[in-house]
Amino acid sequence: MRNRIKQVAEELLIKHGYRGLSFRQVSDLLNTTRANLHYHFGSKDGLVEEVLEDYANGTIDRYRDIWTDSRTSLRDKVETIVRMSRGRYETYNPNGDKGEPWSLMIRLRSDSDALTPKMRSKLLEVSREFETLVRVGVRSSINSGELRPGTPEDQVVIMLVNIIHYAGSVTRDHGTFKRLAELWEATLATIENAYGQKKQSKST
Repeated sequence: MRNRIKQVAEELLIKHGYRGLSFRQVSDLLNTTRANLHYHFGSKDGLVEEVLEDYANGTIDRYRDIWTDSRTSLRDKVETIVRMSRGRYETYNPNGDKGEPWSLMIRLRSDSDALTPKMRSKLLEVSREFETLVRVGVRSSINSGELRPGTPEDQVVIMLVNIIHYAGSVTRDHGTFKRLAELWEATLATIENAYGQKKQSKST
């Protein structure tokens, strides 16, 4: 029951945000009582804090697998992120492009003034962890020779991390996932054109 409650709460939070979530909604969807929700989580804040903790930790684990894989190129990493994001987007936009919210953390940031200190602290922790993981991936690309020595690591990391942080805003404002995919590609192409190792042509 705890897992079912958290699953429903996660979906409602993504769709409606922190302010739009109520125990009544969750209990109605699960055909249970609000008293049962209070029994498991104590309060709305207790439920949201646990949902966010699980979601954030799972997302960090997936990002860690992607960005710390020294066998893949920077382009491979980005393309994996795009596929993962597209899957989330399509889950919450099943009937085509509507620009509906699809990321819990991005959705909650829009309600940051109403969140508990624990929620805000978790969101900040995730942001810092994302930056650390992206930095590992960028540094690996420099060390492998994919990006040339002297590549401004900090600047490249900022470009990539900001897309991660604002991905939900991009799809919402443009009403389509296509624009987010285009932004990733434009940023990646800029990085490759500016700092990618030029392949030497073979002599004839």
